[in-house]
Amino acid sequence: MRRIAIWFLFMVALQESAPYIMSLPPFAFAGEIYGDIKEGERSAGQGIKVEIICGGKTYPAETDKYGSYRQYVSEQGKCTLMVYYKEQSPVIEIYSYEGSVRYNIVLEIKDGQYSLRRE
Repeated sequence: MRRIAIWFLFMVALQESAPYIMSLPPFAFAGEIYGDIKEGERSAGQGIKVEIICGGKTYPAETDKYGSYRQYVSEQGKCTLMVYYKEQSPVIEIYSYEGSVRYNIVLEIKDGQYSLRRE
């Protein structure tokens, strides 16, 4: 009898909380992608536009004064990180997970073309 009462109370609580769970912002269920962007050994600086493209959706971000970026992505799996830097937009393949993942990115230049690599 006691198990039935506990089960009933659990189901009522779940039913009552469902609207609140559904009203949570999308980042509550998203994975966080964050890191730093450097050119060589130095920070790339503030205001560098970054896009994370996952599952056909684009998530824009911008670096802060330390060259750091942060974005919440609702999709999991293979993504593309694009950095807009000095009129170029090199890309690198990354992965999004349920939890947080850090991608420290280094901008490298060769023959006038920038490329990205993980630090």
